[in-house]
Amino acid sequence: MKKNLKITATVIGVVLILMFLLPFAFRGKLETLVKTEGNKMLNAKFDFSDLDISLFRNFPKASVTLSNLRICGTGEFANDTLIQAGEVVAAFNLFSLFGDNGYDISKIQIDNTTVHAIVLPNGKVNWDIMKPDTTTQASTQAASDESPFKVKLEDFIIKRMNIVYDDRQADMYADIRNLNARCAGDLGSERTTLQVEGETESFTYRADGIPLLSNANIYTKMDLDADLVNYKFTFKDNEIRLNAIKADIDGWVAMKDPVIDMDLKLNTNEVGFKEILSLVPALYAKEFAQLKAEGTATLTAAAKGTLQGDSIVPQFNIDLNVKNGMFRYPSLPAGVDQIHIQANIQNPGGPIDGTVITVNPFSFRLAGNPFSVIASVKTPVSDPDFRVEAKGLLRLGMIKDVYPLDSIKLNGTINANMQVAGRLSNIEKEQYEQIKASGTIALSDMNLQLKDLPEVQIHKSLFTFTPKYLQLSETTVNIGKNDLTADSRFENYMGYALKGTTLKGTLNIRSNYLNLNDFMQTVPTDSTTKATPQGTTATAPTSQGAQASGLIEIPRNIDFQMDANLKKVLFDQMVFTQMNGQLRVKDGKVDMKNLSMNTMDGNVVMNGYYSTADLSKPEMNAHFKLSNLSFAQTYKELNMARQIAPIFENLKGNYSGSLNIQTLLNSDMSPMLPTMEGNGSLSTKDLSLSGVKAIEQIAQAINKPGLKEMNVKDMTLNFTIKEGRVSTQPFDIKLGDYVLNLSGSTGLDQTIDYSGKVKLPASMGGFAKISSIDLKIGGTFTSPKVSLDTKSMANQAVESVAEKAVGELGKKLGLDSAITANKDSLKQKVTEKATEKVLDFLKKKIK
Repeated sequence: MKKNLKITATVIGVVLILMFLLPFAFRGKLETLVKTEGNKMLNAKFDFSDLDISLFRNFPKASVTLSNLRICGTGEFANDTLIQAGEVVAAFNLFSLFGDNGYDISKIQIDNTTVHAIVLPNGKVNWDIMKPDTTTQASTQAASDESPFKVKLEDFIIKRMNIVYDDRQADMYADIRNLNARCAGDLGSERTTLQVEGETESFTYRADGIPLLSNANIYTKMDLDADLVNYKFTFKDNEIRLNAIKADIDGWVAMKDPVIDMDLKLNTNEVGFKEILSLVPALYAKEFAQLKAEGTATLTAAAKGTLQGDSIVPQFNIDLNVKNGMFRYPSLPAGVDQIHIQANIQNPGGPIDGTVITVNPFSFRLAGNPFSVIASVKTPVSDPDFRVEAKGLLRLGMIKDVYPLDSIKLNGTINANMQVAGRLSNIEKEQYEQIKASGTIALSDMNLQLKDLPEVQIHKSLFTFTPKYLQLSETTVNIGKNDLTADSRFENYMGYALKGTTLKGTLNIRSNYLNLNDFMQTVPTDSTTKATPQGTTATAPTSQGAQASGLIEIPRNIDFQMDANLKKVLFDQMVFTQMNGQLRVKDGKVDMKNLSMNTMDGNVVMNGYYSTADLSKPEMNAHFKLSNLSFAQTYKELNMARQIAPIFENLKGNYSGSLNIQTLLNSDMSPMLPTMEGNGSLSTKDLSLSGVKAIEQIAQAINKPGLKEMNVKDMTLNFTIKEGRVSTQPFDIKLGDYVLNLSGSTGLDQTIDYSGKVKLPASMGGFAKISSIDLKIGGTFTSPKVSLDTKSMANQAVESVAEKAVGELGKKLGLDSAITANKDSLKQKVTEKATEKVLDFLKKKIK
């Protein structure tokens, strides 16, 4: 007995050891095989971080696990990841590794996966990654027969998958979050019953910018009779749930590339009005279980025919009818009742343009106030034929009585009585006589308070509708401490609302106080990041689709002529008063004409533009006329001055002039200094240099302390800005009897590189032919380094006398005859001696 137990234990041990060691024997073979086969089939970058083989995980089947699998696009999609999977597991028959009949795969499980499908405006898709087949059908069949893989799939499992479908051609977007699904059946046979079960935590779908589903919970469990030869699937026992709506499907679907045939009917016998309300995201997300609802509701849907691409659809009909509906939260004093909905979407089959959408009516009574809407749309693709009517009174202050608003406070009245009907082509062709539009929407005493946001008040506003234009009048809005009064007239408002065409109009705005910082969420940056060259990740503008926080984007589809009269405007640390001028907003750009404003204790007139037409490269190009601005106030308010002219901090006085500037902008709308180019001229009449460190060190270098407190009466400074430096042309600073001439440049890192000459007064006597003292100024404005250019001054002395007089000068300086006999040696010694004498002279004379 003991002997048998030992033999059994030994055999089991050997088997376990083999099961542990065998994966290492085949790992290299399979890793090479998977990468080779993957790259043979795909026109994409196919890779994974690790391949693992196990004989235990799916025993008695062996399994291969790929970790961190990535399939990335090429060409136009080179920066996009189509699929990223945390783990892909394939279970297969271990003994198929030892034969020549291929590898039998029976199970695939995909875990923690992200799929991002994109359709570009030109129709190109990022999932078309299979390499083209250049062989004949016969050779294709032969190649298929010789393939090492034989899929006999019985189980396909998806765990925690996120899917994004971004169709930029059809303007459709779908977002599926946390999808878990399983499909079981013999996919290797010609006919089988597929058992499918799946649930997505959140499903969002919008078309043409209209949200049709928002964070919907979808669950399905069904049995499908699958004809895998003809790709026809017939629905048997099944259950579908959309939020709280439960349904089942009768019929079949057959996939015949490039079309899909179908005959389907949706059955919703158990649907109630409360279940219909679950499709409203705001209601479904807020205490839905406690919601009390009454009324009768029916929802039916059917589709029969052929679906081909996104242009040909089967015959379909969707009906929603609600009669005498009501809902109410038990904890609130009022509800919404007398709800009547009759909505229908249908198409006779064929072009999608044949779809007709009708809502007649959608009416309700909110806390005793009735409101109704009637709408219809025909030929929605080619030329929308629309009709909309709205009539009723909404007292917004009563919403809190019927819906839990939490921290939101809302008041005011909307009184609507308007009708609009016509075709979009009538609007585009300006055939306004064919359009019916009349009525008004009046807003009064509106107040909105949201947590952590400024309070919004609209005291009065009136929208007047005509076929040609929408008039907005009598409108004053307060947002926190900000106030804005607007009178406007908008043309093509229906084309803008229906198809996103350009909205044209005039807009006159007035304000007593407008703090733009309240409307911007700026990105924290420091001086280092702002000086980072364009293209780095620190502060370079983001690409489209990831719009930068704090950047004011100008819409591309508006064309406004604006007159502004703003008494006080705050932006960053700048304060503007009496801002007046004209602005033209068009094609993502604001053109400013004679925009005058008082700021920095003076006046600025601006002409130029600010553009976000290319959102990845927002830019400003402008000319500024500057009058009597304060140096100190400029330093305090203007961040750019603190960056490239910190000397302004200690300058006392005013300046005038002009500035031309062109630059890209950071995400906080400040200039990207490395990209800035421009030029300008500044002049000052009365400037105190007291406290300027560079002037203090110049006074110390030439031993003239009195220069530290000197005032400058007249100075003109011409400069250019390019490649990250501000370069000045030579300019004079009159310091009493002395004249300081400077030229050089300032860097974005605040380094300075200036050359200077102090012209000596005539009373100095021009010793040794020296008429000026040469200076070198380096370091930074906050820590300057000033030195005398003694070699240059000595060269002055030497070069100022004739060649034949050099020897005489050498004798006066006490040089011996051996040195004076050699001309080159003489010049060198004269330079050294002259420098020494000049310095001795300056020490004695300049006191």
